[in-house]
Amino acid sequence: MAADNTCAGKPAQKGHPLKVERMMGLHTAAMMLGGIEKLADALTIQERGTRAKISGERGVSNDDLLAAAAALDERADRVRAHAEKLRQEAQAA
Repeated sequence: MAADNTCAGKPAQKGHPLKVERMMGLHTAAMMLGGIEKLADALTIQERGTRAKISGERGVSNDDLLAAAAALDERADRVRAHAEKLRQEAQAA
């Protein structure tokens, strides 16, 4: 029996929980990252697949959640680093 594949050639994710918390979590992550395209990059899938996960048409796996969390951590690190530069500049003046 052939495996189900998406148009991207990745195996379709079936059987993952369709929980509102997971869908909303991805939606919030997308907004914090700067949009669906940024979240799609973090999940290494197309924007269409990302929208399907947020809307509940596809399941959200633990790997999806962990990838989104890692992208948020990376962005938070950049924001903290920039905030520190601003503080240093304010003290130098």
